[in-house]
Amino acid sequence: MGKEDVSTKKRRKLNTSTSNDNPKQAPVDVYKRVVEFEESEAQSRPADKDAVLFKKICQDVRLLFADIAELKLKGNEEAKEKINSKRVEASLLLVALKKLNRLEKVRTRAGRDALHKEKQRVDSTHLLLQNLLYEADHLNKEVTKCLQFKSKDEEIELVPVEDFYKDAPADVSRPEITKTDEHQLQLARLEWELQQRRELAGACSELVASKERVAAAIAAARSRLDALAPHLKEVLKATKPLQECLALRLDEKRDEARAASLLPHPLFLLYANAYAYSDVLGAKVVTVGIAGDEDEARRLDQLKNVENDLVVSNDSDSDQDNNDEEPREKKKRHHRTTKVSKEEKAEAKKKEILKKHPLNVLLTVNLADGTAINLAFSYLLHLKIVVVKLTMSLPKPIVGVSAADVLSGDCILNELYPGDMGSDSPHPATSYLLNNAGVTEEFSHFIPEIGKPYIWAQRMCGLDFMAMTVDDKKHMKYLEPCPSLSVATVENFIFTIKRRLKARVALMIELQDLECGKILPAKNPIRLSGSLTQWQTVSWQEYCQASSTAYLVAEGLVTADNMLYRAIITRQSAKLVAMVAVSSDYPKKAPLFSLTLHWNGTHNAATNDDLRDIERVINTDWNTEESLECPTLSTQMTKLLTCLDILLETSGSSEFPPDKVIFQPVRGRNRIKPYKYLRQGTGVFVQF
Repeated sequence: MGKEDVSTKKRRKLNTSTSNDNPKQAPVDVYKRVVEFEESEAQSRPADKDAVLFKKICQDVRLLFADIAELKLKGNEEAKEKINSKRVEASLLLVALKKLNRLEKVRTRAGRDALHKEKQRVDSTHLLLQNLLYEADHLNKEVTKCLQFKSKDEEIELVPVEDFYKDAPADVSRPEITKTDEHQLQLARLEWELQQRRELAGACSELVASKERVAAAIAAARSRLDALAPHLKEVLKATKPLQECLALRLDEKRDEARAASLLPHPLFLLYANAYAYSDVLGAKVVTVGIAGDEDEARRLDQLKNVENDLVVSNDSDSDQDNNDEEPREKKKRHHRTTKVSKEEKAEAKKKEILKKHPLNVLLTVNLADGTAINLAFSYLLHLKIVVVKLTMSLPKPIVGVSAADVLSGDCILNELYPGDMGSDSPHPATSYLLNNAGVTEEFSHFIPEIGKPYIWAQRMCGLDFMAMTVDDKKHMKYLEPCPSLSVATVENFIFTIKRRLKARVALMIELQDLECGKILPAKNPIRLSGSLTQWQTVSWQEYCQASSTAYLVAEGLVTADNMLYRAIITRQSAKLVAMVAVSSDYPKKAPLFSLTLHWNGTHNAATNDDLRDIERVINTDWNTEESLECPTLSTQMTKLLTCLDILLETSGSSEFPPDKVIFQPVRGRNRIKPYKYLRQGTGVFVQF
């Protein structure tokens, strides 16, 4: 062993001595060279062939592993030697597989690098394109600005070219230059405009100076008049005792005349005619006055005059001026900061379309007992109609609910003339005006707030919408108030309302007595055995629900506009319920009674002939002496109690012994009762 080590050391020394004799070589990076070689080889070798080779080597490795597995099962020496050789072959194949894998990695990395370079090139090209597009857009905007540029001289309205060459001097117009050069033509026109405006400015200054001189003269005259006013007031104040002594009312008339001049034309006609009748009939019968805000009426009148002036001036302007003003107005509106909701706008439109004139006419009709009806006439400016509100003045408070209802405002004026309820506008254009203003409600919805537009109120103001004319374009012309119509209607209304008021006062007294159970005695007093135990007002729904009133409602003889009452009359066990309908024209139209008798069952006119006969007697039959006057409610109630006594006393019941002179209790096949009264002796009852 020692000899072998000595020989080995000697060989090493010899090798070192020989290596030192050669010149020094430069160090070589083997890994780098291998990488470069494999990269060049990967580029030169086709990838599909390497893929086929890769599959073949994998198949060979599988076969070698299978052979090695079989040889290991044998376990002899020969098999071991073959296994070693097979292992070597497999190792070489694995080395080849690794190389193929490295080559594929190199190809993949090379492809990824190439893709990255291409992406960078595309990104740089796209960025360059975006820069070019931005520059092009910027240039387009600049070109648009240049094309849309407008000079200040374009806003100046210059004279036409023909007038310019006709009126301008030659040194300004220079036709030999301006007719061929538009720029020089524009400069020449501007120069001529400047000269004209300087001349007009000088003329305006002279006019302003003249205006100031006239204004100074007016101010001096006004100051003299103002100094005279206190002296005139002292004179008027000194004459007041004389006016009061002579009952001249000069100051009041002067104030009323000043206020009347501010009234709209329809109300002025009403005031003038009513004032004339007040002078004729006396202030104790009819009084008329004016109420409201005079300052607001004066401002409205001035505004109306200004609007009329503006209309005249606008008509003289050209359409071009209107077109020029439109964008300016829109530009001004653009700077508004406050926002108004749709609800507020709709409410403002509604208030504007229903706006009344600030002044109204007050008409009062008085009776001898102190009862007075006060009517306030107002004029709707946009709807062009007159509305009325009513209040009552009573000398003493009314006792009883039903009596107070007959003197309520709406009840008194209902059907003052046939069919005139004041429940809708008489103007045909009212619905159109409301829709045009954006108001969705019907006009009847606003009547409780603004008042009722009675037809007689329109005619008192000279308005007759039935006489409106229509032109060829199907537009209704403005209705001018008619003075003669107002004169005739005011006279008729005053006497009509006095008759209605007297009738209502009489009805009120009757209702007060009926609520207390009292019935006014007739001219020929008849002993009445029954008694009125109840009298009260009923609603339309309660009246319709009664079984005895069905035919009256079905025939339209009674409507919701009637005054409805219920009377209960009793006599021992019998009870008579009477539903009474009093019309607005009472006592021209007699009240209608419908009866229900509670005795031995429930009976009414539909099921009982006696009750039908009683209703006929009360509602229709009047003898000659009574027909000279209109039937009153108390007279009908007296007849009703009399007929009830006749019905019960002729029924044969011992509960109701007869106490009246009757020739025949019943007569004929219908067994008619003796409801007719004859003045023979103390009075006798016979059949009709």
